[in-house]
Amino acid sequence: MKPELRLLFVFVLCLNQLSAQYVPPLEDPLLITGTFGELRSNHFHGGLDFRGAVGTPVRSVADGYISRVTVSPGGFGQAVYVSHRDGKRSVYGHLEVLTPEIKDTIRSLQYETESFAIDFRPDSTAFPVERGEVIGGVGNRGHSFGPHLHFEIWDAATETQLNPLSLGFKVADTRKPSVSAVRIYRLNPDGSIGDYDTYSVSGGPLPDTIEVGGARIGVGIKAIDRQNSMPNRNGIYRANLLADSADVFSFAYDRIPYVKSRYVNALTDYAAYQQDREWFYLLYATLPDANFWVSPDSSTSSGVIDLTRKGTADVEIVAADYAGNQSVFRTVLKYVATAAPQEKEGHQYFLPRGEESIVDTAGMRLELPANALYTNLNFRYVHLPESSSGYLSDVYQLQDQKTPLHGRATLYIPAHQQPSERLRKAAYIGRCNADGSYSSVGGSWADDNRMVAQIGTFGDYAILVDTVPPRIRIRDFRTDLRGRRAFSLLIDDAVGGTLTYEATVDGKWILMEHDAKSGILSHDLSDSPIATGETHQFWVRVTDGRGNSSEFERSFRR
Repeated sequence: MKPELRLLFVFVLCLNQLSAQYVPPLEDPLLITGTFGELRSNHFHGGLDFRGAVGTPVRSVADGYISRVTVSPGGFGQAVYVSHRDGKRSVYGHLEVLTPEIKDTIRSLQYETESFAIDFRPDSTAFPVERGEVIGGVGNRGHSFGPHLHFEIWDAATETQLNPLSLGFKVADTRKPSVSAVRIYRLNPDGSIGDYDTYSVSGGPLPDTIEVGGARIGVGIKAIDRQNSMPNRNGIYRANLLADSADVFSFAYDRIPYVKSRYVNALTDYAAYQQDREWFYLLYATLPDANFWVSPDSSTSSGVIDLTRKGTADVEIVAADYAGNQSVFRTVLKYVATAAPQEKEGHQYFLPRGEESIVDTAGMRLELPANALYTNLNFRYVHLPESSSGYLSDVYQLQDQKTPLHGRATLYIPAHQQPSERLRKAAYIGRCNADGSYSSVGGSWADDNRMVAQIGTFGDYAILVDTVPPRIRIRDFRTDLRGRRAFSLLIDDAVGGTLTYEATVDGKWILMEHDAKSGILSHDLSDSPIATGETHQFWVRVTDGRGNSSEFERSFRR
């Protein structure tokens, strides 16, 4: 047998074995509403989203055992994790239904710990499952905005998310990706963006020739993908950039190490997303650590096209989905020398990439770890005096929200004066948003009358005061609950952030399930310990991150 035929035979055999080992988590047809590697705020989408009605049976994709069950107000809501014999782990998120055995176990833990949130990790003998066995039902819990199953597959040893389509699931897809715009970036020597031009290609091809005023060029594309019969604007799987027939850059989302997911901010046009909520895939990467799809010892090109020597480059751009459908665009980049753009003024500090940096002025201190920046940064800082009610400090403008910050930085802000004990408890560091609202990043008091917090973005920050208690409203809570399946309240807070709560009936702890996205706080009467035929007294207290609290009481009959 010829070597190439032998390789093809082995490849087909491996695919057949993989397909036999794994079954889809839902019955056909599989309708995808979110793809693996799809671009999300501060992370890549780590799995597939499958559309399904609430309660649709969810099945284990392979033999194994349930190794974890989590319940939370946000995130996956209710999720089941299954460990498999081959070292992989599958995750099933946003479940509305748990199997009776699992549900009973979780309910017992919730009442035992007096906590709605649960992170249960049984041993390998407690809940074995077989391939195709039902482990739950589709739901809309947690950070979900429509009924669906979020499904992930991991290489457990390396904590790497794998593309679930590699398991051999059959998804109808004959539609090629849609590319609506191509962006040509003129890059500075350090890899930062100097300027760019955008070309719409939604109605046709690129211009035959594009004149550029810089010798170092990067390319970006605005692209989506759709599967058959589905309207969702999903992410693409693969892209290639060729210059003069040479492959200078490519990516394929087969695997994403969990620790690399935040590099989505380095591999996309972060400013375009922050300013216009537009996603542009960058077909270049000047930061080697960001290229998670290549091996560490690979000599992969950065994707930057250098026009210094030839002055022109024949460019081909390919966007593809997992099924192999692709869209192709071609043009010629031609370097036309122009006057160098004037350096933008207004920055006070030069912060080098790859080094720890500290900005310390007027009591404000910003500490950046060595990996915080993707390129060298001319850092702009403005100190704005502020004495309005509710402010315990001035406002400190740290660069802008269009500049990405990798991971977390430490921010210290000085207060105007020593606040009272009441105000100290109510104080927090907040980011001032463009619409006038505030986003709390928490914070604690240091010994020198400064507050300190970890921040994940640049922007405008100040010490603010929250003395407003959370709001509790009736959603569906009658005084006569005979024949009712549940009762519910709505809770929210002016500042936002995490709310905690405790509830009792007749002085005994009662389980209230919290859906953070909607603010619904509910009790399911179908498996409730509340006795029927009697009058009961309900009480709940809701507390925000600064210790402000509200209470609600009601008598009811069941």
